[in-house]
Amino acid sequence: MHNLLNIIISFGKIGFVSFGGGNSMLKLLESEVVDYRHWVGQEEFVRMVSSSFLFPGLTGVKLAALIGYKAAGSLGLILAVAALNLPGLILALLGYAWLTTNETPITKKLMIAVQYGSIALLAAATYSIAEGVFSMYHSFTIVLLTILFFLALAILQLSPVWGFFGFIGICFFLIH
Repeated sequence: MHNLLNIIISFGKIGFVSFGGGNSMLKLLESEVVDYRHWVGQEEFVRMVSSSFLFPGLTGVKLAALIGYKAAGSLGLILAVAALNLPGLILALLGYAWLTTNETPITKKLMIAVQYGSIALLAAATYSIAEGVFSMYHSFTIVLLTILFFLALAILQLSPVWGFFGFIGICFFLIH
């Protein structure tokens, strides 16, 4: 029962403060479940993130389900997903109503601050996941390919879908 309450508190807190949602909440999840609650280790968290990318849907929600299940079984899974999503749903409805009726300089400043904060959270999550992956599977060739893949996506406007499949195919043959 105590663990279920901790799941509700932890994922509810993340759902409440994870502006930007999606992958920007990865750093919040990692901090809470790896560093603070110790429900999973760093290496297992990186594996969960990697495996969650294999399936459609929001990464944060899939991670909440995996971690909730690991921490407290099926009920933990349900509570983690509900607690993660409920604050965001409430805030989205209230926020949308407020933002569509208030176009003040304060609102603009707030939105810009939230957008930049989300970028920082996403960058921190990316760095943390990359650090974990590099420490488990270090390969200069794959790191170089990853950088080239990123540049092709960002600069050359490579199709993310076909580029990702191609990248996975190339890496599959390079990993020993």
